[in-house]
Amino acid sequence: MIRIQGIFIVLLFSMTAWSQKGSWIEKQIYPMQADGVWSVDGLENVYIAQFGLINKFDSTGKLKFSQSIKSLGSMTQLVPINTMKLIHFSEEQQTLCYLDNTLSPLDDCIDLTEEGIVNAVMVSESNQPNKIWVLDNLNSRLLLLPLDNVYQTQELVNLRGVLDLNQVTQFVERNNQVVLLDATKGVYIFDLYGSLLDYFPEKNVLAVDANEQMLFLLRADGLYIRSFASGETLRVDVPVTGVIDFAYRNHFFFFRTEKAVHKFALQFSE
Repeated sequence: MIRIQGIFIVLLFSMTAWSQKGSWIEKQIYPMQADGVWSVDGLENVYIAQFGLINKFDSTGKLKFSQSIKSLGSMTQLVPINTMKLIHFSEEQQTLCYLDNTLSPLDDCIDLTEEGIVNAVMVSESNQPNKIWVLDNLNSRLLLLPLDNVYQTQELVNLRGVLDLNQVTQFVERNNQVVLLDATKGVYIFDLYGSLLDYFPEKNVLAVDANEQMLFLLRADGLYIRSFASGETLRVDVPVTGVIDFAYRNHFFFFRTEKAVHKFALQFSE
């Protein structure tokens, strides 16, 4: 059997990759509610926030920590910026609040309105230390915000003015590139200075992720794995129904449904 790290070889040398079928092996299930918030870090720790609590599970599914977050306001996203620190983002409060790796609150929250960002709707981690990406919806700007010196904020691109994007649903930084999904137009890839490197006019994409070699696209009809080098695309059926989001970490896929997060490994026959 060939694990997911072998997919790149499959894509390069198989001309029938589109129809090739993989097999999924379920590793863990993390129950959650439909209105819960989830995330996963680089060590495969899974975070689930619901009922005013955050729970942290390790890579084996064991509950490690639990913490009340009611005092921080309504949570929109929970973003691991490294294995030692998390960001609690509240769109309602327009704040970024720190949590340590035991989920204990750290320092004061950052009020984004004091930094000239009045309508932040989405954030994402950066590979650069102590920085976070912020989507300012009012001005349609994608900003890289230093958490230790907010006066050095960098604007990546004016999304509406330059690309006429109006429905950004996700963006992630991977391998010093920003992968951005617009639900109506497709997937854009930028360098960290805002130059457009690639564009895929992929419609009806629910979520994206990437690594150095591959772009992962979740659609209603399956998971599409595209090789950056060859351009070939592999489609595989997702292992559970009702998937609305996913993440890829360390050769594992985490699929979010309304009732749980499922951790799977993907294998292919030789």
